This record gives sequence, C-alpha cells and structure tokens, in this order.
Amino acid sequence: MKLYLLALLCLCFNDAFSQHSGGLSGTVVDQQNKPLEKATVSILMQQDSAVLSYSLTNEKGEFNLVKLPTNKKLILYISHVNSNNHHQNILLGAEEKKQLDTIKLGGKLLDEVVISIAPPVRMNKDTLEYNTDFFKTRPNANAEELLKQLPGLQINMDGTIYYQGKEVSQVKVNGKDFFASDLRIATRNLDASLIKTVQVYRDKGESKKIVEDEEKLPITINLKFKKDFLKASFGKLYGSAGTRDRYEAGGLFNTFRDTLQLSFIGFGNNINRESFDYNELNQHGGLGRSENYGFNDFGGRNYNGKANDMAVGFNLNNDWGKKSKLNVMYMLKYKKEEGQNTGTQTALFDNVEQFNENEYNTYSNSLSHNINTLFRHRIDTTAYFEFTPKISLKNNDGNSDSWMRTYTKNKALNNSINNNNTNRSNINYDHGFYIEKQLHKNHIISIRNNINISNDKEEEKGNQWTQIFQNPNPRSSLFENKIKKEKSTGTNTFLGYNNKSIEKLNFDFYISFNTSENGPQQNVFYDRDSTGTIHGEQFENSYRFKSEEYVSGIKFFWKPLKKLTVNFGTAYAIKDNHFNLFKINERRSTSNGYWLPNINIRFQDFDLSWSKDLESPATSRTQTVIDTLNPLMTRLPSFFYENILRQNARFSFNKYAQKYQVGIHINVNYKDKSEGYKSWREVSNGHYTIQSFQAGSTSNQSLYLYGRYNFKSGNDWVFYISQNSSLYTYQQYASINNVDNKLTNLGINLNQEFSINWKNLIGFTPKYTYNWSKSMNSVKNNPDFIESAYKTHQIGAGLNINPIKGFSLETSYSLENRASGLNERENYHILNSSFYYTLKNNSQIKLTGFDILNQNRQNYWGINGNTTYFQNTVTLRQYFLLGYIYKFKVTKLKN
Repeated sequence: MKLYLLALLCLCFNDAFSQHSGGLSGTVVDQQNKPLEKATVSILMQQDSAVLSYSLTNEKGEFNLVKLPTNKKLILYISHVNSNNHHQNILLGAEEKKQLDTIKLGGKLLDEVVISIAPPVRMNKDTLEYNTDFFKTRPNANAEELLKQLPGLQINMDGTIYYQGKEVSQVKVNGKDFFASDLRIATRNLDASLIKTVQVYRDKGESKKIVEDEEKLPITINLKFKKDFLKASFGKLYGSAGTRDRYEAGGLFNTFRDTLQLSFIGFGNNINRESFDYNELNQHGGLGRSENYGFNDFGGRNYNGKANDMAVGFNLNNDWGKKSKLNVMYMLKYKKEEGQNTGTQTALFDNVEQFNENEYNTYSNSLSHNINTLFRHRIDTTAYFEFTPKISLKNNDGNSDSWMRTYTKNKALNNSINNNNTNRSNINYDHGFYIEKQLHKNHIISIRNNINISNDKEEEKGNQWTQIFQNPNPRSSLFENKIKKEKSTGTNTFLGYNNKSIEKLNFDFYISFNTSENGPQQNVFYDRDSTGTIHGEQFENSYRFKSEEYVSGIKFFWKPLKKLTVNFGTAYAIKDNHFNLFKINERRSTSNGYWLPNINIRFQDFDLSWSKDLESPATSRTQTVIDTLNPLMTRLPSFFYENILRQNARFSFNKYAQKYQVGIHINVNYKDKSEGYKSWREVSNGHYTIQSFQAGSTSNQSLYLYGRYNFKSGNDWVFYISQNSSLYTYQQYASINNVDNKLTNLGINLNQEFSINWKNLIGFTPKYTYNWSKSMNSVKNNPDFIESAYKTHQIGAGLNINPIKGFSLETSYSLENRASGLNERENYHILNSSFYYTLKNNSQIKLTGFDILNQNRQNYWGINGNTTYFQNTVTLRQYFLLGYIYKFKVTKLKN
C-alpha cells in the first residue's frame, strides 16, 4: 500500500509541475482516400528533433496522441512504407486537444527517386524501425542506453527488454546471432555510436507455413550498424581486485567484415558470476545475493555457495552470398565451487514430534565444452533446409561430507557421518534437421528430424558411520562403490503437409514417429563393518525403458471474421512401452491408442483453448529392487508406470498498447495419473522407508494478472509502474505411515514495481514482493497432518546514476523478511554499490562494495508434507573491488 501511495504522489507531483496536457488526433488516408493502417505518427521537438512519442494508425487510419507538451514548438512526422512522408509544425495551447483535418499521403511512383531523411520511427512491412539520428546518447554509451530512449521499448534494471509489454527473446547484430544465448552481451557491450537503425519484429523465420498466432512469435531486436562501421574491430577489457582475495577479469573482442562476424570472449572471477558482464546490480535490490542470474548457456549466477568461474569462447557468423548462413558458438567453462549448508527439520510421526539437525558440505570441480552450430541454405525461393547440431562434454569430480542427528524431546534416535567422492562424465549430442518445399503457393511440405543422444557415467565412493541408539549393536559402518552407466536416446521424425487453397480455411496434415530409450546400468560393491568388499548384485537398480509413438493428425485454421480465428483438430496416437527389469528378470510391453482433440478460439484480445495430450510414464523414480544398504533408510521397489493423459484448458486476455499493457491468464491442468510418495518413519529409532507409486488424478490451477503503465513527461521524465500477481494450486499424493493423503498447496505472489527516470541519467526503482503459501491435506483430524502457512516480504530499491561530469553510481538495497509463521525467522538487509569514473579516453575506474552491511546470510524456510524445515547456506561475505575498464574501437571507413 505504501508503494502505491508513493506512486500516486509521484504522479500527482508530476502533473503539478509539468505542462503536458495537450492532445493531437487525426486520420491518415492514402492517395485514393482510403484509410491508411499502420502509418507511423511521431511527435518531435523542433528545438533538437528529439522524439517525444509515436503511434501507429488503426484500421480506420486514426491516431490519438496524449500528454503532449503545450506552448512548445513541435513537429508532426507521418510516414508509411508505400507513401511519401508528411511533416508539419504543431503548437498546442494549454489543455488543447487538437483535431487535425484528414491528412493525405501521396503515393510513391515506381520510377520516382525521393531523397529525404529517414523518419524517426516507421513501420517497414511488419518491422518497426527506429532511426537513431533522432535519439541522442552520451559519449561512450552502450546499446542498452540507446534502447532505453526508444518509445515502445522498456528496459529493466536486470537488462530484460520489453516491447509493448512483451519480453524480447533475442538481439541480433546486422541480422546475425551475437552470442544469442545472452542478449545482454550485445546490449551492454556494443557502443551506441555504431548503430544506425534499431529494428523490432516478430521472427517468423524462413518458413512460408501458416503462422497460427503471430502474437506468440518471439520478438527480436536487430541492431543495424552504420555503413562506416561495417568494417570495424572493437571491444573491451576489464579487471578488478579486492578484499578477501576477490577478483574479476574479462575481455570481449569483435571484428566485423561485411558478411563475416567473429567475436572472442573470456572471463574469470570468484564472486559467483558465471557471465561476461561487469555491471554489478543486475537484480532489483540484490535479492538473490549475487549480481546476475537467469542467463542461459553463456552465463548466469551460482545460486548458493562460493565459486570460481572461468570461461573462454567465440561466436562466428559467415554468409556465403544470399543463400547460405553459418553460425558457430563455442564455450569452454571451468568451475570450482564450495557449498556449506546447515539445517533443521521438525515433523510429526504417530503423534510424536521428531527433530533433525544436519550439516552438508560440498567441494567440486567441473570442466565443460559446448558447441552450438547452425547451417541454413536456401535452395531457391521455394525451398530451404536448416541443420543445427550441438555437442557438449562435461567432467565433474567432487567430494562431500555431512553429519545428521535425529531425536525427540525425550531421547536421541540416531546420528550419522558421511563422506563421499564422486566422478562423473557426460557426452551429449543433439541435432535438428528441417527441410521445407513450397510445391505451389498453396501447398507446402516439410520434414523435421530431431535426435538426442546422451552418455552418462558416474562413480561414487562413500563411507558412512552410523549410530542407532535403540539397536542391540548401535554402531555400524558402510563403504559403498556405485558405478552407474546410462545411455539415453530420443528421436522425432515429422512429415507435414500445409494447404492454403481455401482463403479462410487452411489445414495441416501430419504424421510423426517418436522414440525414447533410457535406463541406468548399475554395479554396486560394498563393505559392511569392515568385513570385506563384496558385489551387491541384489542392490543394483538396473533397468531399461523404451517407448515408441506413432501419431497422425489434422489441424484446421479457420478465420471467418477479420478478428476471429478458430483452430481445431485431432490426432490419433499409438504408444508402445517396453519395460525390461534386468536384476529381477521381468519384462512388460503395452500398446494403447488415444484420440487427442484440441481447439483454440481467438477473438481480438481474447484467447480460449482446450487440448488433450499424452505423456510418457514417469520413470525417473523407478526402483527395481529393495535397497537396504543404508542402515537409516530403505527404498522399496516401484516400477511399471502407465501413460498419463493430460487435459489443459486456458483463457487469456491481453491488451498491448504503447503506454500500457494489461492481461489475465487462467490455466487449468488435469492429469488422470500422477506420481506419489509413500514414507514410513519408525518412532523408536528414526529409520526411514520410502517408495514412489503411480497415484490418482491431480488438478492444478493458476491465475496470473499483470498490468504495466509507462509514459514520458516531456524530454526529461519517464515513469513506469507494473504489478504482477499470481494465484496457484498444485496437488500431490503423500502417504505417511500407511495414512493416504492428497496434499494441495495454495500460493499467492504479489509483485509491484515503480520506476522513475530523469533524462536517462538518474533512475530510481523501488520494488515490493509478497509471498504467501499454505498446505492443505485431504486427511482431517489427524495430528500428523497439520496444515501450515507462511508468508514473506521483500522490499528493495535500485538507484542508477549515469555519468554526470564523468561520475556514475549503481546501488541497491533490499530488506528481506522471511517466513513469518515458522520458527527461527530472521530479517536481513543487503546493500550493494558500484561507483564509476569515466576518463578522457572513455575508459573507466570502478569501485564496488558487495554486502556492505556484512549480513552474510542466505536462509530458506518451507513446508513439505508434515515437515517444516529451515536451512542456512553459505554465501559470499562482504568484499570491496577496485577495477579498470577499457574500451577500444578501430574503424576502417568504406570508400
């Protein structure tokens, strides 16, 4: 509530001091006096040609611009890809809402040569283009600072980009992938002065097939370089050293030569950062206790513990003419990490309260190679193929030590000490192959093949010393050597035919064949109480599961009205499953057929759908033998799972506009089978027995609401407010001591954010998050099944000051109030800050402070079944870094 009052006061204050109450509306037509849809209407300041706002005309050719400055000389600029540009001077009086006469744009003749400056914003077919000449940035600014100035785009503090409320999934450079797995490498490391045009579009790819719903296509930003910089080498180097032996270093080198792009990247640090980025505060308020998270492949953050990360890699793009394209990305990564965890648990069994205390420490080293490749060739204007092989190799070795004790209020039950050494290697290969041929403008055939092959080998050696106080011989020791080899494969072959003969009724016919095969092969050797190592064949969980699926289906795309689309169809699947349980010499094969209908109705901003799908059996918890090696725990057999039928109903409403976005999503998911867990705990000694089983049906629901509003106030101020709320339930079966229970978890999440930006120099972003969770049991009036609830509050704020006379500041603060309703609640305050000074050669000196208040905490609370738990995880302690950042750019001008 306080945050909303703050936002309201800021808005009122803004209205009080600003004079942006003007409005401008009108209608745009073409040379034949027909309404011109998707004409771009921009408002510029005459003084410096800065873009204040823009809009696209609707299907009636109408536009309406609000909150325009009054008593200021403005320029109205209208453009359309099929017409000549129009511009005129505008002066609005106080509170004036001006209605312009109909504006007619002259058509372009085929042989006409028009020499004019490109408009600030225009629609070029389905691509929105920004001319960067109209958007001024400071010297040494990066691409992200440029994007922040473009109307319609919104950049969060973590670097996430939104276009009209929808997240941008990819940033390209001159139409080519640039370390595509992490768009921030492009936006935060490319110089804004290189860029001539910023393009925003929904990526349809090369395919000419029917696009079922263009709103669901991924949004891509393409940064087009100025012609002078099409031959250039540029990049940056950075390095820092600090207290507690903390360091970071990295470099990025790029060389662009027309159709060739080659980039090298490298970094190393021991501050829990897996990515190449010297920005300190990529999370609001630093709530995750580390600067970065959420990146894919080329980086992210270590979620707990302490880590030393090093990586080198390259990104290569090369085009051969206009038909062939090659992209290769390679990354070599090394990680050394350390984790320390302590925790407590409280649970009820047979109305007896049991307590558990534990400590778990891990140390590991890993080395991995990752190669991603894309080759695309357009055979002619009607056909192309694409091949995307990927391979990864990873080796990991580590060791862990732990201790645990279990007790009641009256007596000690057991304790144990463990030490383990693990060595694991994995080779993974997958590829996608796709070929498409347009036989006729209305007939398209396509073939897709996907293959995944994974080989995994793991050897674990462990020692366990146990004391069970109620046993006649309370002390025991156990040495285990487990060797597991697992090879899994998956294939998908798809043949499709697309027909567009009927204007408003198109259809797809397809057939596919899918296979999957997986299962471990185990060898177990053990030595109990130092009596000698023997082969524990009876404990080896070895099996193989293979599935084959044959699917044929048809889907219709019907558009009876301009704003109404109905997609419907059905498929028939035959699924064969084969189980082979080697150690107990059992086999089972099943074959079943299923009808899988679906329907989707979209009208304007409303979307309603229902579908029936098929899932393979859940085999991850398969156990073929009774495992009694661990004296504290027994694992019972569980196998021969069946297929799962899933029904999903979804309703959504989304309204996207330049200044606001609102939406609601409701989802209901029903499964006729699920995976449940049975557990037994002996009150006398704490011995634990577990078994997974195929349980009954579950129904999960979710409700998601969001709203965003952003607007400019003149050239100086930009305001942004957002609210995201969700309500969800999910169900699972958990039987405890032979009492069957169906657990329903209910959760609420509220997230509010407000942002103020002044002249793109000062940004302030407070954020508040509230979480509430409750577990509800189908078992009533049983003391072992308590219904628990807890809530958390997170309050954070980020402050960014871009260079003012060379000085800049990034800082964030968060207060986290954890898990009220549970024991051992603690609040903690995290304060991070980075201070920069830009030198005359555009290099920078940086001073960073992390966890300045020295909280050194990362705590977790939660509820699982009839157990509440608390865990404390080691994290980085307070440190300070002093560093230097150097940027370089060498340009070879074109003649």
